[in-house]
Amino acid sequence: MLRRLSLPVLSLLFLAAMLPTPTPAVAASGSKYGDARLDQWSSLTTHNSYANSGALPPRNQSRNISRQLDDGVRGLMLDTYDIAYDQEGNVDLMMCHSTFACFESFRSGLGTVVDFLKAHPDEVVTVFLENYASRASLTEAVSDVLEAKNAKNLLFSPNQYDIDKRNWPRLRDMVSDNRRLVVFQDKWGDDVPIKSSDGSKEYGRLMYTWNRTVETLYDYDGRPSGCASRNSNPVGQNPMPGTALTPLFTMNQFDSSVLNPEAKAPGDNGSALKNRIDKDCRPAAGRNPNYVAVNFYEQSDTGGVTPMSVVNELNRNAHIFPPHPALWTVTSNKQFIGQTYETTAPNRCMVRGEDFPDGSGGVVTQRACASPAPSSQQWAGTLPPYDGKGYYWIKAGNGYCLTMPWNGGTPPANGTQLFWWPCEGRWFSGNQLWEIMPADQYGGRRAYYFINQWTGKCLTLDPATTGGKAGKVTQDVCPTR
Repeated sequence: MLRRLSLPVLSLLFLAAMLPTPTPAVAASGSKYGDARLDQWSSLTTHNSYANSGALPPRNQSRNISRQLDDGVRGLMLDTYDIAYDQEGNVDLMMCHSTFACFESFRSGLGTVVDFLKAHPDEVVTVFLENYASRASLTEAVSDVLEAKNAKNLLFSPNQYDIDKRNWPRLRDMVSDNRRLVVFQDKWGDDVPIKSSDGSKEYGRLMYTWNRTVETLYDYDGRPSGCASRNSNPVGQNPMPGTALTPLFTMNQFDSSVLNPEAKAPGDNGSALKNRIDKDCRPAAGRNPNYVAVNFYEQSDTGGVTPMSVVNELNRNAHIFPPHPALWTVTSNKQFIGQTYETTAPNRCMVRGEDFPDGSGGVVTQRACASPAPSSQQWAGTLPPYDGKGYYWIKAGNGYCLTMPWNGGTPPANGTQLFWWPCEGRWFSGNQLWEIMPADQYGGRRAYYFINQWTGKCLTLDPATTGGKAGKVTQDVCPTR
């Protein structure tokens, strides 16, 4: 099931009339990311990633960090403490629930991440540190691991990309530059707490969490719901004040206060997770979460739905790039403009074409876009009066609906021309219902594709007829990454 653009965002969209040191390549291309920036990609993230053994305090994961990375986890939440390990007071940096419940040395855990990245040159991993260690201890540990692994340039550098002025880089550029380890820390254990805007909290390439991210609460009564921020940074903040930076958005889908996280995780990780993104967090933030943080990521109470499948779905549907004949932009005057042919056949609009002889409706065609837009070139997404399960009518300027031919009850073939027809009270086939999916284009232009509920095919500007005065608008295969 493809995710739907939430109603609040869609309503606003239509009300506003607007349908935002290099190393050798080593077989690394970053091609799976398309043209997406770091803030346009979603990663499955594990809460207390290190806590995978023992009973007291309760564990949060059942698999170790190495297995998590192999399974597709790309965000890790680690708690770091300076812990004395002998009577002479020698200290090591440990990953702990608290000072009395430590699991593994930080150097060991970070070394596992670095080894994974070196073995997988297309991958990017983000580490969030809830840090109680001193600045010297943490920075020394990071430096020791990177130097020992001959990976000093692997750590992401905010200054290299000038992110406050230019926003996050494209993931494929991070891959090409081999800057694929992104690390955040939320405080220094030896600092007196100061305002998050204070630059002293950021140290070199260890970025200060609250200057760069927004995040939801993580303690709930019952199931996680809503999308309230855990601090003064609203989840919808964009950009961060005084910068051009889109903050990375973490959605915490776990309750840190329960005594048995493993018993609660399945209910949090199935349909509740998908529904919370669709109904709460995407509308609140205006975009998908970049990091979906869970306990026991492999567990779910919903068949076919896991945190990994949800994140994969976000990435599959969020960033589609031209050329593709099923990609459209929607202008302020409600014109649907096909984007595949903007160079060879620019400004081709979807048009309410000639009437059928009996006057019952008519064909849908494509023509050169007119200015000002006539009624025949105006379309709008409208919820049907019955429960369309989140699908929309696409209504023409005369109030008629964009319709897939019924074809005797057999879903029509690719290339079938669409028509306009009176909007029915309810057609069980869904041939007048459309799922509206957002997509990012090159140059930052917002585009959409429209999936018919009945056939699962997309509204398409027919490539073979773009040169004619009145070409076809059809259904065909939807975009994929």
